[in-house]
Amino acid sequence: MARQNNGNRILFVDDEESIRLTLPPVLENNGFEVRVAATVPDALFEINSHTFDVLLCDLNISEEGDGFLVVSAMRHLQPDSINLILTGYPALETALLAIRNQVDDYLVKPADLDLVIGTIRKNLENRSPRSLASVKRLATVLKESGPVVTSRTVQAMKRHAKLSAILSEEQRSDHFARVLASLLEQLDVEDADWSAHAQRLALEYGRHRKNQGYTVSLIVLDFHLLKQTLFDLIEKTLVVMELSGLVADLKEFENRMDFLIQKSLEPFARAKRARASGR
Repeated sequence: MARQNNGNRILFVDDEESIRLTLPPVLENNGFEVRVAATVPDALFEINSHTFDVLLCDLNISEEGDGFLVVSAMRHLQPDSINLILTGYPALETALLAIRNQVDDYLVKPADLDLVIGTIRKNLENRSPRSLASVKRLATVLKESGPVVTSRTVQAMKRHAKLSAILSEEQRSDHFARVLASLLEQLDVEDADWSAHAQRLALEYGRHRKNQGYTVSLIVLDFHLLKQTLFDLIEKTLVVMELSGLVADLKEFENRMDFLIQKSLEPFARAKRARASGR
């Protein structure tokens, strides 16, 4: 027999149908009201439509790290909600502890049901009021999501037939991760200081990729996949962004991306000129 509802509402987010069918009834039998979402858009709709005491969210919903996007939205719109992450990767403990300002606790899949219920109740008992999370500029959101962006872009490269035929995953990610990290770190730096640093970085990237067998079109494709990943992320995190300056921030971001592309292509142009002069 189900226990009397304790008044605490849980939003459970997971893309695995089997766990969506099995865990919510257990939570309901322990007195919780449960609403379920299978995707990030569904979760954002729920957060905007209902008030929750607890978010229990898979770390990787449709893509790696999607759970953090849902957590960020909950922190922004419902700061008093308890945020719990479900992960199948125990090795992420250090990373999760590093962002405990957003995540209250985490559970490793497959999680013991008694542990899940105990963790929810413990965090509810220890809950204290929190101030409303401030909205964020584009640069802040992208910096915080740097590892997720790198991972998703590298996976997109891996799925692309032309790119996967040339480089191993390690070759793809190593240098690209440094380029992206530097780009994101420099987003809020003034133009003059940023340009000198970015020029060196982009030239190095272009030379590195050229030596690995890239063509001009493949360099452009690298950045195209990065842009796709970044704009997908921006679309999913609009709820936590400072919208008043977003258009200006996006224009500046596009300009800097175009600058990186142009500079990374210079080694190819120089090699072409050298071949022409040697004839």
